[in-house]
Amino acid sequence: MGATMKSKKLLIPITFLFFTGISANLFASSFADTFGFSAEGMARGNAMTATVNDWSSVYYNVAGLGKTQNITEAVQEGEMTLKLRKEGEETDEKKIYPNQIALGFMYVIPQMNLNIPQRYWYDPPNPSFPLKTNAKDMEPYGFTTVGAVVDINNLFKMPDFISSARLGLGMGMNADLSLVKVNDVDPRTHDFLRHGKEIQRAIIIIGGALGYLNDAIGLGLGVNLAFSGKANAYMDTSLTGNPQIPITESMMELKVAPGIVAGAYLSPGKIFSAIDGLELGASYRQETVLKIDPFNAGAGILGGVIEMTLMLAIWDYYSPHVITGGVAYTRWGLTISGDINYEMWSRSTLSKVWKSSCIGIPKYNDIMVYKAGLKYDIPLNVGTLSLMTGYSFIPSIIGKDAGTKPGIRFDSVSTRLAFGMYNFLDNDKHNASLGFKYTLPKMGRFGGQIVFTVSYQLQYLVPKSVSKTGFSYDIGAGTQDDPLQTYLLNPSYSYGGMNHSVFVEVGMRI
Repeated sequence: MGATMKSKKLLIPITFLFFTGISANLFASSFADTFGFSAEGMARGNAMTATVNDWSSVYYNVAGLGKTQNITEAVQEGEMTLKLRKEGEETDEKKIYPNQIALGFMYVIPQMNLNIPQRYWYDPPNPSFPLKTNAKDMEPYGFTTVGAVVDINNLFKMPDFISSARLGLGMGMNADLSLVKVNDVDPRTHDFLRHGKEIQRAIIIIGGALGYLNDAIGLGLGVNLAFSGKANAYMDTSLTGNPQIPITESMMELKVAPGIVAGAYLSPGKIFSAIDGLELGASYRQETVLKIDPFNAGAGILGGVIEMTLMLAIWDYYSPHVITGGVAYTRWGLTISGDINYEMWSRSTLSKVWKSSCIGIPKYNDIMVYKAGLKYDIPLNVGTLSLMTGYSFIPSIIGKDAGTKPGIRFDSVSTRLAFGMYNFLDNDKHNASLGFKYTLPKMGRFGGQIVFTVSYQLQYLVPKSVSKTGFSYDIGAGTQDDPLQTYLLNPSYSYGGMNHSVFVEVGMRI
């Protein structure tokens, strides 16, 4: 896993050299994959691929940036125009609002359950002592989203055959404005893969799209920004003479490692009036991963006879290849939509450190995610009220035998074979959501329509259980470990729970 850092010469007569390695696992991708990327998306079960046309298009279907002809409002000029609008009739006077800015905040209240007996480090005749398991102890957490869309026609006039042309930015970050929270845990630890710290990282996606034939067809392309790099760190107390005051040298270089996002939509009703209201969409997101490799580190300690060369790596926040297809139909103000995601989690990998120290770490499974949503638009005297609800089913990315399959672990003390060595926690999830969106027309000094959206999601984790055998075998010594000792350290357990999420978003169409 990269070249070893050369150690500095220590001012001590005898030095023992230790070499070790550690790495972060490939865990969940982002809050958007677990909950949703926008308030409207979450309210509609994230079934947005065929209809999305706002800033969140960069995530759901970037081609939606090339869809502006339906973002309109009748111009309220004269008594006749007002009369026609109140009677539900169309007017020829329309204003399109292609530009947009939006700011949102999601707050998650986790209620995770891990039913596990007290774990003990059991080593007779020495006293046993309990070991705490923190998997379910999650504090509420949140995310801030920022979105912007700019009409390219503001910069220069597009040809007439291009009906829409826009650039968009979608960004989500942790509520405390931190970009990444790496959670470096051993795969033997009980840890929920797609919640808590495992999804607390920033998402930055930019893209552009064009619509043709009055937005009957659209194509989009963009990039999902991830990061990779390398690092070195060294601490040496030999020059200061005080182990509490080390001299530290460190270096980290990060670079952008973008993943492609692409999409398309088709509105056949704009070509054949008999199927007016039918919308089709497809999107693709390329896999990304935060990777800092190699991460070389060393330490020298005066007065002790220790010099350590550490080889580390951080491979975290894996996002799989995702292919999505969606369909929607709108009639009498009611929009029904459905999406199917194919997520290729089986392509994820581990760093060379984990590959060299562990055998049998469970692989993730490819999954199909099913989504459905409803939206009903109610015209009001002032603006439009949209009521929304949705449902999605997200299968677990780990197999049924993930907690019981055999594994081998190499370390400096021994090499052990055990059944149920690794404890990944991930459940099938049922997500039910509802919300509303209120769109105010352009009024007074406001430059455009004000859009206010609130949504709520209840996420239910289907309970799972894992039965441990207590079998562990010391390969080096050729002996089986005490089954009671092994079981008390790694007992059977069950897990599940739920999450309550609220998403509030305020924006303006200009």
